[in-house]
Parts: sequence; C-alpha cells; structure tokens
Amino acid sequence: MLYLILFIALLLRLININQSLWLDEAINLNNVNALSFGDLIFKYSLSDFHPPLYHIILKGWSLIVPLSEFFARFLSVIFAVATVYVTYLIAKKLYEEKTALIVALLLTTAPLHIYYSQEARMYMMAAFFTSLSVYFFLKLLEKDNIKNWTGFIVATTLMLYSDYLPYLMIPAYFFYILIFRKKISKNSLKGFIPAFLLILFLIIPWLLILPDQLKTGLSAASASPAWSDVVGSSQIKDLGLSLVKFTIGRISSDNNLIYALLFAPAGIYVFLLFLLSLFRLSPKRLFLWVWLLFPLLSAFLISYFVPIFAYFRFIFVLPAFYLIWASAINTVNINKITVPLLLFATSINLISTFIYYLNPKFQRENWRDAVSYIHQNAKENSIVLFESNYTTGPFDYYNNGMVEASGGLDSFSADSEQVKENVENLTKTKDQVFLFQYLSGVTDPNGILFEEIINKGFKNTSTVDFAGVGFVYEFNR
Repeated sequence: MLYLILFIALLLRLININQSLWLDEAINLNNVNALSFGDLIFKYSLSDFHPPLYHIILKGWSLIVPLSEFFARFLSVIFAVATVYVTYLIAKKLYEEKTALIVALLLTTAPLHIYYSQEARMYMMAAFFTSLSVYFFLKLLEKDNIKNWTGFIVATTLMLYSDYLPYLMIPAYFFYILIFRKKISKNSLKGFIPAFLLILFLIIPWLLILPDQLKTGLSAASASPAWSDVVGSSQIKDLGLSLVKFTIGRISSDNNLIYALLFAPAGIYVFLLFLLSLFRLSPKRLFLWVWLLFPLLSAFLISYFVPIFAYFRFIFVLPAFYLIWASAINTVNINKITVPLLLFATSINLISTFIYYLNPKFQRENWRDAVSYIHQNAKENSIVLFESNYTTGPFDYYNNGMVEASGGLDSFSADSEQVKENVENLTKTKDQVFLFQYLSGVTDPNGILFEEIINKGFKNTSTVDFAGVGFVYEFNR
C-alpha cells in the first residue's frame, strides 16, 4: 500500500509540472546556468537571502540534465516524495501502521505540498531535511546510538543550509527537551548539547556570511516599504491565512465572503480534527504541536522587525499539520468512523488540487506566453521596457537575447525626471515599445513610465493580459 501511495504522490506532482517559470525560479535558473559553484555561494546567495545548499545541488543537477521547466522542478518532486516517505516513518514511530498510511495519503494529496513540489526553489528540500531531522530526534528520545546521532546531526545541518525559517526548529527542540527532560533517556539528554555544538560548528562557515546577507536584505526592505509587504507581513490575519492555505492550497477568491463560505466546511472539519487529536496526546506526540506552532508563532513575532512571515515559507511544518490530521482521523480506529473522516479529508485535498490544475489563475506567472507574444509581434526596431531598473529573470530566460530589453527606471522606485531621461535615451531610435506592467504597483504606482512613453509620441495600440504577469502594453509611432 505504501508503494502505491508513493507512486500516486509522484504522478500528482508531474501533472502541470511544465508550467511557465515564474520570477524567483527563473532568477535561480539563470544564475545557476551562468555562475560557478563558488560564485553561487559567495555572490548570488547574498542577494537571494537563502543559504546556498539548494543552489549548489541545482548546479550539480544541471550537469546531469538540462534545466528546462520539467527537469528543474523534478528535483523538488524527488524531495517531495521522499518527504511523504519520511513522514510515514515518523507516524509509524508515534502511532500505528494505519495512521502512518493515512498521513502518507494526506500528504500525497495535500494541495500546498503539491504546488511547491512543482517549484524550482528550496522549500521542498528544506521540508525533507526538516522531516528527517525530526525523525531522528524522535528516535533519540528513546534510543541513544551512533546511527541516530549521526542521522540527526547530518539531517539538521543540511536543514540549516537549506532555508532560514527551519532555523526555528532548533529553539523548538530546546523548548521540547526542557519541558519533557524527565521523559527523555539520560544518555540522549546528555548528548543533545554536544550534538548541537557540533551542528553549530558545521554551519559556522555560513554564519560568517549571514551578516552581509542580512544587511543586503534589510537594505532592500528599507528602500521600498511596499516591497516589504510583498515578501512578508506581520498581521494577525496572516496567521489564520497560513492555516487556510495549509488546508486548501493556493486557491482563493476575490470575494472574501464567497471565499469564507467555501472554506467554512473545511475549516470546521479541520478544527474538529485538531480537537480529536488531543485525545491521542502523549509526551512524544505533543512534539507535533511544537513542530507546527513554534516556528509559526516565532516567525510571526520576528516579522515585526524583519519581514519574513509568509505561509509558503512554512512548507517544512506541513508534515506536522497532516500528522495531527491523521492521528485524529484514526482516533477511534473503527472503520465506520475512520473511513468517512478520511474520505472527507482527501476530498478537501483533491478538490483544491484539481482547481489548481484546471485554473490558470492559480498557477504560476505565464512569462512563457508573454515572451512568445513579444517574439510574434516585435518589429526589427523594437525595445521592451520594465517597471524596474533591470529586466526580469523569466523574460531573460525565455527571450534569450532575441529582442532588445531594458529596465525603464534608474532605481527601484520611479522618479519622474530620471524616467523622462531614460525614456528619451532608450526610445529615440525606436518605432515600437513594449511595456510590462509587472511590479508597477511597487515600483511605479503612478504610472510615470507609461505616461512618458506617451509623451514621446507613442500610441498604445494593443494591451494583452497574461496570468500573473499583468498587462503588456504595445506602443507604436
């Protein structure tokens, strides 16, 4: 049964995997293709504000396969299916085989897990190493041996080199150890301090670089408060939104009332599952709640100072979320009760997943079609402009230098005099201009660049909307 579930997990993550690359993915791929291993670590990672492990592995992967949409994302699919398996092992450690199979099925069909399984970013890799770290941590609580210590130290170190929010698992471990120290074997209890010291030693090389990376990130945030709101927020509603997204994935509605009414049955069901799970609590099982809530609440508090809170950065707690579901579904262990509960849970997952599959609105930014439109309509004397001081990664990836392109601004925020000078210099020999609206709400909310193009004698002859990218304006004179 487990192998069938893992096979289904693989199949579900291959559907629609060849969507267009979006901004962050394309930036990753462009840099991985262009830079050496050393430059990825010491140059690119500084501006990307992530540890370097994913970029290193992706670079190695690129030496084996071409980084097309499929192959670049297939790396995340591998980590995703492996995470399903490790979560199954965690459930077997805490519960019985039936609950382990239930959680494997739930995570297999989980809409948010599927979405980020299809993304060429580090989130699924971080989820895998976090789950592996938790697995060995739970084993150490009862059995102190070299195999478990080695697994815990290696998995935790790789977790810390994967992404930053999983760093919050370290204080979560300490919190749990402090509360339940009397329930932990004495040898294991004594071993955790040297183990964490060794992990600290292993990540020191990156911690020496972290201050420069943090400085770069904070500088970008202070330069544009609007951009801070894009990358993270610290409003109470974001905590609730995270649990909603964990349940139904990326789907949403512009009408908040409709969204609330649609989510209400699922929300009530999840709340009841959480209540049911309390009947199966034990000291070791309580760690699932620590794993789920400690990173969420800690990151929320940190976001008042550094904008880091966004639900998609917490993929590494999804296994805990569904482990709690599974324990609740099998609370009574009577098929007449378990089967309907499981069917309803998988229905929530699959309905949400297929809405994502079938509706382009909930898929990734459609840069591939946007650039194809440019290639089909561009004249010999054309230029493509962007509402920033650079061209975007996905445009560069798909354009491959075929049509001239440039940022229309001098800095991250539009200045009328600078924009006027830029448009004059960039378009004086051009008869056709394409303007991407992308990010204009952050960089140019007053539409200065659009206005200056009109002032130079161009007429807006065509406007096309691409999902996630926004409007692409065509001007001719």
